[in-house]
This record gives sequence, C-alpha cells and structure tokens, in this order.
Amino acid sequence: MLCKNARSQEILINQTSHLPSGKARSPGRPFLARLLAVCCGAGCLLHWTDAATLNFELLTWNDTDATDVLPSAAGRKPSKPTPNSGDWLVFTSDDNALPANNNLAGALSHNLVDPPGLAGPHGFVLAPSLSGSLTLDLEPDNGSNWTTKVKALAYAGQANAQMSMNQFLVTPGSPATANSVFNVDGAGNSGHWHASMTANWSLEYDIDFYFATSADGDPDPGDIDATFNDKTQTGHLIPVSQLTAEGLSGVTFAGDFGFYSGDLKQYLITEIAPRLPGNATYLLLTQMGKTSPNYTEAGLPIGLASAIGNFTVAYSTQTLATPPQIQSLHFENGQPVIQFTGTAAQAYQIQRSSDLNSWQTVTDPLLTYPTAGTVAWVDPAPVTAQQFYRVLALTP
Repeated sequence: MLCKNARSQEILINQTSHLPSGKARSPGRPFLARLLAVCCGAGCLLHWTDAATLNFELLTWNDTDATDVLPSAAGRKPSKPTPNSGDWLVFTSDDNALPANNNLAGALSHNLVDPPGLAGPHGFVLAPSLSGSLTLDLEPDNGSNWTTKVKALAYAGQANAQMSMNQFLVTPGSPATANSVFNVDGAGNSGHWHASMTANWSLEYDIDFYFATSADGDPDPGDIDATFNDKTQTGHLIPVSQLTAEGLSGVTFAGDFGFYSGDLKQYLITEIAPRLPGNATYLLLTQMGKTSPNYTEAGLPIGLASAIGNFTVAYSTQTLATPPQIQSLHFENGQPVIQFTGTAAQAYQIQRSSDLNSWQTVTDPLLTYPTAGTVAWVDPAPVTAQQFYRVLALTP
C-alpha cells in the first residue's frame, strides 16, 4: 500500500525516451498484480496480490464429432425419468435414450427439474440440456485458497426442440433486482476455491440467477420467469493436466447430492478428458442440490414448490500470464511512479480506483513491452486524495 493523499486522476504513460510506447491490441483475459496505493507525505508502502479471470465453456458433444469410441451425447439424458437410483451424468449405463432433439447440442450439463417437488432428493422429470459460458474472477486469499466471484453466466437450456429454459446471472442493478416481487438481490455470486490436490481442488460459491423459459409463450431472454437467490454450487476446478489416474489419486469428489454413485475419477478420465479440446487448461465441475425457486411466474410448469438441481461440466482454454513483479511505488517531483518488471511482448494495463471496489482502465491503448526489463508508469496529475492502482498482465 502506498501512502500519500492521491487525487483521482487518470494514469497516463509518460512518453519519454526511457519509457515504451503504448500499442493497441485486443484485450485478453487478465492475470493481474494488484497494487494498492495510498500516499502519505514522501513515504511509500507497497502491497500487491495476484488474481485471475477465466472464461469457461460448457462441454458439448454433437453428432458430427461422434465415433464408435466416443459416441454422441445428442439424444441422451442423464438417468431415466424420475429415477430412485442412478446418476445425473451422461455416458453412463443408466442413460435414457431419447430423440436427438431432446439434447440438441449433445450437452453434458443439465438442469434437473422436479416440477411437483415430490421425487425425493435424486429424482427429476425434466433435464434441460445446457450450453453456454460463465466467467470466474479468482484472487488469492490464504495459501492455496482463492476467493471466487462469478462475473458472467449465460446458459441456453433446451428441454426439447419446442421448449427452452435459459439461465442468466443476476448481479446488483440487473432488471431482476429492480422489482421486489422477484425476490433476488444479485449480491451473492462469490465463494472459495481450494487450489490443491490435498484440498481436492474443491470449489464452492453462492449464485443468483433467473430462468427465461418459452413455456409461457415469451422466449425473450429478458423475460424473468423464475429466480434463485444465493443458491450454492459445489464442485471442483481441476487443472486438465491432473486428469490422470496419478493426478486424481488423492482427490475425493463431492457426491452429496447423488450425482454419481460410481467411480467419478474413472468417468473423468475415460469419458470427459478425451472430449476436451486439446488446448483445454482447466476443468470446472459444479453441482447444485435440489432447491426451490424464490419466485415463479404464474402458469409455468414449475412453481415455488418445485425442486431444481443441476450438474455442469465446463472447461477453459486460457493460460495465465506471468504476473508483473512490482519493484517500487514512489514519488518523483510530486508524481506517483509505478515501476514493475515487464516481459517481452507482454501487454499491460493499469487500472485505478478510489474505493477498491470499482476499477477503471486508464491506459488505452494497452502497452506492449518490446523487451524484458523495467516498465515505469508516471501519473502527471497532482496528488491530493486517496487513490488505488493495479497493474494487469493480459493473456491473449
């Protein structure tokens, strides 16, 4: 943390001969070193942490990719309708073969719907298949523990060719929070990841979301048909390199909700790993035990007594850039100067904040450092109030 009264001013690159020129490039996903800056007199204190943002795609498997060894998921649903036993995973012995238009994308992720809420902890009637994406922000907390925030989620849900049940994230300020009848605040969407094999790569976070279904005759994504507030997702975020017998040997998987009673390690190795893209870096497994909505629109096939669970399988292809190493944060002629090590051809970005909650990117275009060495950023504005900065290294 840097101390002095700093003013909320835009950070600018000092375009002098010893500083590299900015160069525009498409923004990627950031691995960031966060620099907290509060200036007091001529003294400077420094603190920074690493963080990351990762995009995930739900894994799908369509007929055009099918082989005898890796059959298609299209037309398959996890388990049979309203099972008393079995599992909620595709490509297992109790799958129910349905017409292909019941799983258009060949999805391996499903919402699991028990409309009357009477089928027990594991039973369901509908299993809309899911495709789409979500984004997680990850920031170190303590040791191998990371705090997580769900920044975006948009799933296309398909019960069959005629009925959709799409799913979207609710955040503060979302339309779903504007009307109290929807009973969702958007203030959740956070949790923890334990990033080690000994901690089972376990992940847990609460999430706020809503369904937009065509069952009421309105397929618009903005049509809020059912809401869910602070619903817990549990699971695992595993490096793809660990999806081997040896890599998973010490891992215990969460199975509290009856998603799979067999050998999940073998399932991941034989059924999931071969279906991942060759450049996949992380596998994300999440599950939600059967829970009831906080609001439902009248006339839907689900109501407040209904129970909905889910199981999702997603992957990321992103790698993390080497974080910049902060060397110093000091003043020259009354101006804050941030110095950090740069990597050849690596793009950097500086953001500022007055409260550590809202961050604004203040370097445009991004800086691409041509050679390895020290990058220096100078704020030419007078320093008069508290100000925070962070430096991000962007991954293509």
